This record gives sequence, structure tokens and C-alpha cells, in this order.
Amino acid sequence: MNYFTNYYEHHLKIIDVLKGALYRKAETLFNRLDFNNDSLYEEPLLYACINHPRFSDWIDSLIMGLSNDKSNLKTVKVPVFNGVLYMPTVGYFYFSEIENRFVEVNFQNNEFIFKANNQILNYTFKKVQNISETIEIFECNHTLLKSLFRDEKGEITDVIINSKECYKQEYLDNFCNALSKIEKTYPEYCKLIKKYIKKVVFYKGEPNSFATIQAHGIAFFNVSHGHSEIFFLDNILHQCAHVFFNTLTFDKSELFTIPYNSDLSLFTENNKDKGVVLYDRFHGLFTQTNINICFERCLDQNLYTDENYLEFVAKFTSNMNRFSIAVRKFDKKNKYNKKGLKWFEFFNNTFETVYKKNKKLLLKYDVTNQPYIFDFNIFKKTNNL
Repeated sequence: MNYFTNYYEHHLKIIDVLKGALYRKAETLFNRLDFNNDSLYEEPLLYACINHPRFSDWIDSLIMGLSNDKSNLKTVKVPVFNGVLYMPTVGYFYFSEIENRFVEVNFQNNEFIFKANNQILNYTFKKVQNISETIEIFECNHTLLKSLFRDEKGEITDVIINSKECYKQEYLDNFCNALSKIEKTYPEYCKLIKKYIKKVVFYKGEPNSFATIQAHGIAFFNVSHGHSEIFFLDNILHQCAHVFFNTLTFDKSELFTIPYNSDLSLFTENNKDKGVVLYDRFHGLFTQTNINICFERCLDQNLYTDENYLEFVAKFTSNMNRFSIAVRKFDKKNKYNKKGLKWFEFFNNTFETVYKKNKKLLLKYDVTNQPYIFDFNIFKKTNNL
């Protein structure tokens, strides 16, 4: 199934929905933001802002960063949070004199001027930094993203996002090395990553790595759960797949014969699946499909023959085990609409092809006791390695 060739068409549909939502919120903002420049509406913080209860507080700081003609922008009030103001495409403004308050900002003589109580504020500035040329490293715990970090009970929880703890050079190198492996083995997928993943967030805390349409275009990586090259290989493929599948299946009503937000147990007819949303679990099949396509190609090309080999094989085996369970669970062909069935057949065919080719290796190790967050130490202990 070649979903790569028409991906851009689906991408534009989401942008059109965002534009419509912004127009309903504040139609005059298009006087400051070019309506026809679709690249501006790829900014993930716009998606985070649109449904935020403080939309009107934050939208001006986003427009100030995104606007191509800043000299014509009027003076606006923007919020500084924890002494930091972030503007997309521009960077981070750090204020030592203030912590949390609104400041006035305008653009004069090719620079930003900030004022509080009619006094000009001093600041230090850091430009946005990119990794692998096109993907921005997002280095602050922005208010618009805080509600996305949730614990197992669904409660908002604090995380750490800063350069010193989360963006160590070792982590960045491992991310880049993993991405280069994806580019070498799965170039069509890597092309989507480089074009449509606008930001990455490395954080430390409780929530698992994730991606969400509420910040569409960001992949979030919990580096307290891992930061090796294999960790990033797996998680780049995984989290970016969530972004892509959100785009490809934006009209979720086309997938199943029952509502997409139904309890999974209604689809599988298994009470053990109660409390889980059908569409959310269907996402897992897309992620596992792309993870295992790439892992198998890495294996075929002998890209991991060094000290990373055992971790790589362990992760591949674990992913294929999960893929097997998910494929069996979703094998209910009478409960799909035409598009949903086409997706399932793609997932199922991929699993069967990869499994048949690598059966001997996949049966070599025991991964049945792995927790959700893969634990390499448990793998080694279980398999007496």
C-alpha cells in the first residue's frame, strides 16, 4: 500500500480545517498572517493553541514569530512564562527581570522591543536550533503543551524540558544516527519525517513518548525511558507514525462499521479490551507496520553488527510479538468499511511477510514478559544473556 504519494493531499485537508478554526476564533488574524502561505499553518503550536482556554493570550506571540512582515505588526501584549518567551521560527527570549507576566512587544529597526510598565526590558536571545537540517529542537516547557503530558490516571503531570538535562550531545548524536539508518533503509518514510515533522521534544518525566493531533507535527520522546540509538530508531518510527496516521485517517468515520471512538471490546467482542478506544488501538497497527518494515531492512543490510546488535534484535523481536498480537485482535474483516479493510490488509500482509522471512530469528528469544516500555535488562535476564 503506497500511502506516500498522496500524503500531501491529506496534509492540506488538516491545514484547511485549522484555517477554518482560526477564522472562527479570530477572523482578523489573517490580516497579520498570510492565509495562502500553507507552510505557516504547519506550526504545531497553532494546533495546541486553537483549543486552549487562553487562546487569545497566546496567539499573538505565535503570529509575531510566524509573520513574514513583522515591521507592519502592531504592538501586542504577550505572556512571558518562567522568564521565557518563545516565538516560532525566531527563537527564545530570556528575561532575568520578570518571571510570569504580560509584556508589550513590537518590531522596530529589525529587532524586537519588549516593554513592561513603559520600561524597555533587557533579554538574552537564542535562535531556534534544528536537528538534521529541517527538524526543530524545542527546548522549553511551553504552556500550550503542558496539558498534553499526562500520567496513567490521565492527570496533567510536570515534565522536565531543558537543554542541559534533555538535549545532551550523546542523545542528539543517537537521534541523528538513528534517523540516518531510516533514511538509508526506508527513504520514502524518512522523506515524510523531514518534511512534516516540524519539532521534536526531548523530555524527562512519567508520560510515555507520544504524538498527538493536539500538537500536530511534534514527536515527543521521553529520554528518561531511553536514549540509545536503538531507542531513537524505534521511537522515531513509532511517534512519527502517529503523526502520519492522524493525517491519513483524519476522517475516521470511513474506517469501521461502528463508531471509531467505540470501546475496543465492541469490535473484538472480548471483555478484556474494555476501557480502550478502538481508533487509538488501530493506530498501533500502523506504527508496528512501519517500525518492523524498517527494522527488517536494517537487519537485511547488516547495519547493526556491533555492540548494538543484541539490543536491536531484542527490540525487533519484541515489536514483532506485539505486532502479532495486534493483527490477531483486529482480524474482524466484517467490521471494516472499505478503507479500513484496505488498511488492515496492508498491516496483516506486512506482518506475514516479515514474520515468514525472519521466523527463525523471531522464535529464538523470549519477549513475552516485556513491560510496555521495553526493558533490555529484563530481556537479557530472561534469555540468560
